Amino acid sequence: MIVHIEDEPEAVYAQLVAEGLQPGTRIEVVESNPERIQFWANGGEHILAPVIASNISVVETRDEKSQPEESYEPLSALSIGESGRVVHISRRTRGLERRRLMDLGILPGTTIEVEMKSPSGDPTAYKIRGSTIALRHNQADQIRIERSLEREE
Repeated sequence: MIVHIEDEPEAVYAQLVAEGLQPGTRIEVVESNPERIQFWANGGEHILAPVIASNISVVETRDEKSQPEESYEPLSALSIGESGRVVHISRRTRGLERRRLMDLGILPGTTIEVEMKSPSGDPTAYKIRGSTIALRHNQADQIRIERSLEREE
């Protein structure tokens, strides 16, 4: 699954967008060699030069096609001390907001723990990759997680 597309250089980014590629797109690689990378995405075949494809960040996913986005809990459902593993960021989150979340380390497979809530309940502090960040409830709603069974100590 595509998790990030570099927006520099602009010409390369424009080509990838023209191909219909975006974060959240599931791909299936058919062939990868020094001359080309051939894959299926959005019901069509795509062929890119490796130098162009290097601007795409992907993660391997297990077969989650049968599980819609709503089948995972939002990060905002966790209580203080609970943690979960990021499954994906909602497809409704795009552009700069999506990029900000990814720059903060919120990527599939990342474990996030709820550290504390503000007195008003919004925002909430989360521990991500050794750093503490604050997210508003509406932002945390866009991050889908699998709840950890153990409480972090």
